[in-house]
Amino acid sequence: MKSPVRVMLVIILIILVVAGGAVATAMYLKHHRHLAATTATHQLSAKDAAALQVTLPQMTTNLQTSGLIQFTLTLQADKKSTKNELSLMQNQIEDSINQIMRQYTSDELRNDKGLNSLKQTILKSVNGMLQTGSVTNIYFSQVLVQ
Repeated sequence: MKSPVRVMLVIILIILVVAGGAVATAMYLKHHRHLAATTATHQLSAKDAAALQVTLPQMTTNLQTSGLIQFTLTLQADKKSTKNELSLMQNQIEDSINQIMRQYTSDELRNDKGLNSLKQTILKSVNGMLQTGSVTNIYFSQVLVQ
């Protein structure tokens, strides 16, 4: 008599475990689909984006070979606390950007591929300096390569 009761308990236990796993999987997938949809549709308005930007003063730097670059750039922060941190670290950020600029030649910066590479390098460097938050984009409002 004990044997059929044990078999039934094992079967019930297996059914509960499988049902619990199915419910947990469904909830997990629903949550992640919701997050993906929210992230994809969440775009900052122009006003909100402008409020999270830090524009650095115009800088002129020597390039790797002979040549100069004069530029103005804006950093797009992901949130207000990041913008504040960027403002406080402006001198360190400018120094880092000048060091990065010295690694490029004037020929590299005369085309879109070189400028995009430069943007990615600056983005990686600045984000590495931040304690919290991140820079989501870099905008060059003026670039003069000589």
